Amino acid sequence: MGQVVKGVGGIYTVSNGEDAIKCYPRGRLRRQGEIYIGDMVEVSCDKEGIIEAVRPRKSALVRPYVANIDAVIIVIAPIPKPDFTLVDKLLIGALEQKLDAVIAINKCELEGARELFDAVKKDYADLAEICLTSVEENIGIEELCRRVGSRFVCLAGQSGVGKSSLLNALLGEDKCAIGDISEKSARGRHTTRHVEIFKSAYGGQIADTCGFSMLEMPLADPSVLREYYPDFEEFAQSCKYRDCRHADEEDCGVRRAVQEGKLSKSRYERYLKLYKDAYARWINRYGNH
Repeated sequence: MGQVVKGVGGIYTVSNGEDAIKCYPRGRLRRQGEIYIGDMVEVSCDKEGIIEAVRPRKSALVRPYVANIDAVIIVIAPIPKPDFTLVDKLLIGALEQKLDAVIAINKCELEGARELFDAVKKDYADLAEICLTSVEENIGIEELCRRVGSRFVCLAGQSGVGKSSLLNALLGEDKCAIGDISEKSARGRHTTRHVEIFKSAYGGQIADTCGFSMLEMPLADPSVLREYYPDFEEFAQSCKYRDCRHADEEDCGVRRAVQEGKLSKSRYERYLKLYKDAYARWINRYGNH
């Protein structure tokens, strides 16, 4: 048995902790696309390695497909402009899979980093660990290494926030290609083409993932979205309706908390956008029933 640590073009690299071999999935697994990076798999070897079966997963993320991770490190930076809707989606994915979450504000040497830290702390202090990092100035790298520890973590975030540079710093060597920022668009040039697992300096594992990971919300009943906002729970207790979705219902405790400044207005507005998007997809597929 071993762990799938890399997959390119239907060929998977499986490691048993000491040796790594290239393997091909058994026909059924290949047709069904059932193999994720991070999967624990049963392998047989003849002339070549064959993946015979996939062991049950303790967690599974999509876009990209990564299994069995313990925590997600969400990387943002002053440049490019942070996409907090993406951060919200990543946190929803972490909560759904019962993963720990860390928000790393990278490139903290840049102008605007302190204001970004304050904004992130305001919206996410109770939902994720928050840290400042800079590869250029060697700030927070050792601390982030300790946070990774012996866990299996996934780096995720916008393209251009310095994920590959941060990964290289955490590993202490250059493992990933590094792109730059387009001056015209202030967006990162996509460089990471696949998912691969690397060993960290503290004995853990880090999965590098393509820029925008877990970007699309799965099609699901929009009424359950509120369950992934634990920061709403305290105020939801005073909603008039027990099944309040905090959208347009009367006497909503969450909306009242926003109006009174007790709950982040920007965080609520992003929730409302995600709710309306989920509702539209639900109606488009299932109608009003």
